[in-house]
Amino acid sequence: MKKPWLIFAGLCAVVLAIVMICVIFGSYTSMLRSKNRVQTGKDLMITAFEDQLDQIPDLLSAASGMDTASNISRIHDIMEQIRTLLLRFQASDAPLDPERVSMFEQAQSRLAEDLDALAREIGTSHPRVQETAAQYLKTIYAVRQYNREAAYFDRRKKVFPGMFTAKWFDLNHLQYPVIEISCFDPWGLK
Repeated sequence: MKKPWLIFAGLCAVVLAIVMICVIFGSYTSMLRSKNRVQTGKDLMITAFEDQLDQIPDLLSAASGMDTASNISRIHDIMEQIRTLLLRFQASDAPLDPERVSMFEQAQSRLAEDLDALAREIGTSHPRVQETAAQYLKTIYAVRQYNREAAYFDRRKKVFPGMFTAKWFDLNHLQYPVIEISCFDPWGLK
């Protein structure tokens, strides 16, 4: 009489163990996929920023005859600072450093203000201004994608079963900073 209950309890324990293993490893693979999507988003964002910086000299050449020499010099200095930060962002597979992200946002904000002033002098309907605005829009979309993936990964670490999986597989130390979009938007494109 005791034997059927013992078999039933054993089967329930085996089924429960299988379910728990599936939940844990399913959560682990989901977190790894999310981490890879954040890395891909970071790479796409960096590429968009590099394309944006490559577009700016064409805009500056359109303003060469105007009284904007100090503004153009400042834009070149900011571009070099941004290129240096982008190289540091690319060099690591680790999450972006929040201090460097803050420096990057400040540099991008100054660049956006200077480009806005330059675009007003050239005229917003100028083809170079329109091309630069289109590239900025692509950059904003890339930053939004990165932000969405980073926020998703950070949310996954706080809910069941991700909170346990992150701790067990040492993913809880990863913190991806979200980047403020408004500093990349000189023309109000967002």
